[in-house]
Amino acid sequence: MDPTTLNALSDGRRAVSLVHGRIIDGTTREPIDDGFVTLAEGRVAAVGAMGDQRRGDADAVVIDLGGKTVLPGLIDCHAHLVYRGFRSLEDVDRCTVELGMVNAILNAEALIGAGYTTVRDVGTIGNVAATVRDAIVAGRIAGPRVVASGQAICPTAGFADNLPAHWHGEHGFGAIANGPWEFVKEVRRQIKTGVDNIKIGASGVEVGPYAHSWMTTVTQEELTAAVGEAHRRGRTVAVHCQSYDSVKYSLRAGADTIEHGTRLDDEAVDLFRASDAILVPTLCTLFSVLQLGDKLNLLPKQRSEMAVNEALWLGSLRQAREAGIPIAAGGDIGNRFPHGTNARELEYLVSQGFTAHQAIIAATGTAARALRRERFIGTLAPGRFADLVVLDGDPLADIRQLQDQMRIAMVFKSARLVAGMVRQHLGLGRAETQGIGIDLLGERWRERH
Repeated sequence: MDPTTLNALSDGRRAVSLVHGRIIDGTTREPIDDGFVTLAEGRVAAVGAMGDQRRGDADAVVIDLGGKTVLPGLIDCHAHLVYRGFRSLEDVDRCTVELGMVNAILNAEALIGAGYTTVRDVGTIGNVAATVRDAIVAGRIAGPRVVASGQAICPTAGFADNLPAHWHGEHGFGAIANGPWEFVKEVRRQIKTGVDNIKIGASGVEVGPYAHSWMTTVTQEELTAAVGEAHRRGRTVAVHCQSYDSVKYSLRAGADTIEHGTRLDDEAVDLFRASDAILVPTLCTLFSVLQLGDKLNLLPKQRSEMAVNEALWLGSLRQAREAGIPIAAGGDIGNRFPHGTNARELEYLVSQGFTAHQAIIAATGTAARALRRERFIGTLAPGRFADLVVLDGDPLADIRQLQDQMRIAMVFKSARLVAGMVRQHLGLGRAETQGIGIDLLGERWRERH
């Protein structure tokens, strides 16, 4: 590759036209079989069929893709960057903040290498997620854009309250609150630490010691107070929901996303339809336990409860899909399936009746809506940030190709080549650090140089 082209790919400012590619734009529109995408000043300048390419793009550095697929940078709406092979949430709580930071840095680089240019962290220890986000923005480490949450807020004996009563610290995975005022107070505390999103646990969890997944562990008043306070301060809210009532309480409170959605009934579906909420089903959580439970010697409670939940979980997803409820991809991986294999979630969506195109939209356009960032990311459209993946293959024919990093030719973030096989072949390393990110409020995205 000549120096001019290399400099253009590394700079992100000069116009670059990727031509003769198959374009999947992150919307329901049919792919363009022979198309182009022009990148300039960190954003998508133009996209369309080759026959529509204008002469104004003549000054751009041109890269012929030879039929490779171009799609928006992938988005994982449910991640925990501190996760790295823990058997239980108690093990997460026992992890030091220092080790959690090391895990998060390694996972962030794995994510960008896998074509994920945005991730929402929905629960951490200490304030690791926001710190990693800011380090990526500052160009100190490599990684995707991070929408950061703090500790998961839950009541005593809730899903993130996992340690014995005599051992509680301020840096654990869970922030314990009881009553509406304590929930509001914790939301305010986390806002002060710079989070973009609030994560609340409204039900138990199969891996927790004190509450089963079918148990609702919060009151309507607690959720309503917490969600209202977060929204007044411009933050989104994701709620862990595995029980019937936890879903309905969260939707009535105005939550932005329902995580897991293990149990849905007709009333919940009606509430979904009347809301702007999006479901993040996290199928990797379910299937990783079912497939690896014996091999990894997971806790008996987790394995037995997940076996019961399987039919309910998949039935609820089917009910939501048939009702037209928007569904975004998020894997909740890191402990059983490692970070970097996040696109496995799309394979599972396809196994449950989604087309490959629908699964890609769940990880691009709909995922951006779930994060309330659709004006900036998730689709290939003029003015959006130029976050995109060039894949040597056809994911519409085989969605599993997105899990093969040998096929990920190029990963662009704000028009800069930051990862992919082309970058490695040029001797530029696995991933590039650069100052591109979001502001602390999470309301306006911008570049920082």
